[in-house]
Amino acid sequence: MMNGKIALDTSVVIRYLNGNPEIVDRVLQFSSVILPVTVVGELIFGAENSGKKLQNLTNYFQFIDACEVLPMGRKTA
Repeated sequence: MMNGKIALDTSVVIRYLNGNPEIVDRVLQFSSVILPVTVVGELIFGAENSGKKLQNLTNYFQFIDACEVLPMGRKTA
């Protein structure tokens, strides 16, 4: 495991949660995952409008809770 952080965008989070082996292996090399708040919003919006709403919301919130979420601001930008 690398001592460091990695920031993920929405498409990478979805691929990670869907078990893409290359993405999973890469993400697990880091000690911390960062999610900009916009990514959190996109995940929740997508889950709310999906055919598996409850399952996706549960999975996404478990993942989000394990990450560091960055608020909007210059640092996030």
